[in-house]
Amino acid sequence: MPSARIFSTIFVVLMALAPVAVPLSVRAQIASGNTYTIGGIDVDVSGADAVQARQQAIREARQKAVRLLVERMVPAEDRAKVPPVSDQRLDGMVRGVEFARERTAGNRYIGTLGVVFSAEPVKQWLGEAGISIAETVARAALVIALWKDKDGLQALDERNAWRDAWGGLDTLGTAVPLALIRGDQLDQDAMTVEQAYVGDVSALARLNERYRAPTLIVAIAEGDKAGPIKLGGVRYDMQTGARSEVMTLSVPDSSQLADAAKKIHAKLDEDWRGLATVRRDQQAGLDVVVPLRALADWVQVRQRLGAIPAIRTVSVRTLEADRAELHLDYYGSAEQLQKVLMQAGLQLERDAEKWRLQVR
Repeated sequence: MPSARIFSTIFVVLMALAPVAVPLSVRAQIASGNTYTIGGIDVDVSGADAVQARQQAIREARQKAVRLLVERMVPAEDRAKVPPVSDQRLDGMVRGVEFARERTAGNRYIGTLGVVFSAEPVKQWLGEAGISIAETVARAALVIALWKDKDGLQALDERNAWRDAWGGLDTLGTAVPLALIRGDQLDQDAMTVEQAYVGDVSALARLNERYRAPTLIVAIAEGDKAGPIKLGGVRYDMQTGARSEVMTLSVPDSSQLADAAKKIHAKLDEDWRGLATVRRDQQAGLDVVVPLRALADWVQVRQRLGAIPAIRTVSVRTLEADRAELHLDYYGSAEQLQKVLMQAGLQLERDAEKWRLQVR
């Protein structure tokens, strides 16, 4: 068994790496626990006059929102069982409508809306049909949008179409709500644009002392405005140290950047949902053995487990120099747990009579 000194060191390291609070600039975009928010609903409606067009647009937005809500909360195999929802029932489920953008032109109404649902009426509606709900825990991300043209990297505070494309996204109610760095002198003092481009983790951590976001996304556009422009970047998990490349694509010119940013965010949202979706209708427990070569192995495993919403609790049974024995309480099945762990960079496999868990 390890000495008290080793346990003390492990405790200090874990406390230093523990998740921190998300600042208001990011946290404000995350829906609260008793509501579900579906944002980014575009409407374009004509009516007898602008007032009636706006009312019809709200009705259409609510119908679109409830369909999107089903897609996000109900597993694909259960969606055929979802009952139709009447206007009266929808009234009881919708808590409010948010207006991100709107304008009128004669008898035409154009806008981008968000619909906020009360959680309990939604759960009751789906529960009556015997449908299990898969809830997704949101995880905010901070975006560092970089542009590299023939003259090199543009400054963090320079306005360009790529930065505007990310800043114009409405991600309220998604699994990955976004905030954009300010790019002001404080940001520039913490990190240079070159450090962001090469992925200097120390510099990114210094920058994040200001924002305290759990995830940083360095989104890179390379090319001139006239095109073609190559797009890509890296996603950094600031709690676990994991990193992964974001979706790559190419656009003919800068006019396509807004749509490209939307596609990249949609892929980020999809990837996080695969990790953060929790099926609360099934619970189980599992004993696992974690091989350890160094303290860093234990820290990495423990932090990655702590970042998975489907894992309810992690109990340490024994902790020795070369191994740890843990008990995991989790939502879902063992097969689902394996898939979720794999997305978090952990491998769970059967070894004789025991389950073995290790970093991939």
